[in-house]
Amino acid sequence: MATLISIGQVLDHSLEHCRKHYKELLAIVLWMVAASVPTVASKLVALTDTDQALTNGDWLSFSLALLGALLAGVVSFWMYATLTSAIADQAANKRINLSQLYHAGWNVFWKYLGLTILIGLIFLGLSLMTLPGLILLLIGASPAVSSVFSGLGLPLLFIGGLASLAMVIKLTVQLAFSPFILLLEKRSIIDSITGSMALVRGRWWATLLRFAIPKIIYFLAFFVIGFVVFQAIALLMTVLSTSSQAAVMIIYTLTLFLSVLLSVIVVPFIVATDYYLYDSLQKTR
Repeated sequence: MATLISIGQVLDHSLEHCRKHYKELLAIVLWMVAASVPTVASKLVALTDTDQALTNGDWLSFSLALLGALLAGVVSFWMYATLTSAIADQAANKRINLSQLYHAGWNVFWKYLGLTILIGLIFLGLSLMTLPGLILLLIGASPAVSSVFSGLGLPLLFIGGLASLAMVIKLTVQLAFSPFILLLEKRSIIDSITGSMALVRGRWWATLLRFAIPKIIYFLAFFVIGFVVFQAIALLMTVLSTSSQAAVMIIYTLTLFLSVLLSVIVVPFIVATDYYLYDSLQKTR
């Protein structure tokens, strides 16, 4: 019987995949950088508007920031859906067409959004575990009520918070593969959730380690890269600040775009780790 993919294999496969297909994957995530244009523009408008009172510049900055947030939200859902399909096709050695992938990503946008909202509501419902403790604390805060309520509320809040956190961690692993089932197996939202839970059943701890450790390694690696890059940029801006304000503004603008790029360029690696783990779970069920 085949065994579940190891942590090292998850890292090897995902790294090799992103190295081999970096052009196509980069072409997808760069749309997120393009979507950040209004947000970057809003920061530049706010930086150049030094008037303390509300001005047209303030409203323009706010409007651009709002548009940027909306665009970033929409494009991020599309990006994840498109990356999932792209990585699955590439892993199967299928020839991919980026324009077709872009179109397919928009076709499943609402379905993927619906899955995300439902999972979000499930996690939100878990926070209700803290509600009894909060109610008792609020009641106990009144001077006319016995302090016994506060004494009971605090431990209940602590226990509820721990129970809620434990369930969030458990369900995060159990539901992690719902998008792959939804997008690759073309199943319904509910079937995707139940299917993901079935994949992990009996292998939760093994899945947790393979799900979490590669992500931690990638995030740490990109954090170090980002730290070094931005330290170098900060030093350059300090040197240029005494000579050319225009040069500082140009570098500041490029820095804003670079920060977006560094935050999204890790996404293909994360999606690839999840895909190869999902594929292994399917083959060893």
